[in-house]
Amino acid sequence: MGLFDRKIPAVQLGDRFVKADQPKGPVYEVSRLWVAADGLHHAHLSSLGGHRDTRIISVSALTDPRFFAPAIPLV
Repeated sequence: MGLFDRKIPAVQLGDRFVKADQPKGPVYEVSRLWVAADGLHHAHLSSLGGHRDTRIISVSALTDPRFFAPAIPLV
């Protein structure tokens, strides 16, 4: 299986993540998804709440538990 044969985990618009090393830090929401010219999937993240931060992250990094984790919704 080659590098480009791997399946990219599903990330959808509106999914929310936190940085793995800051589980109580800012929550980021996926606001845009696209495939770059090199074929890599990317996500544009916008922070929620009082933070005003945006990031562009590859989907493979976004779904890697070493870097990001799904945000747990408050009940």
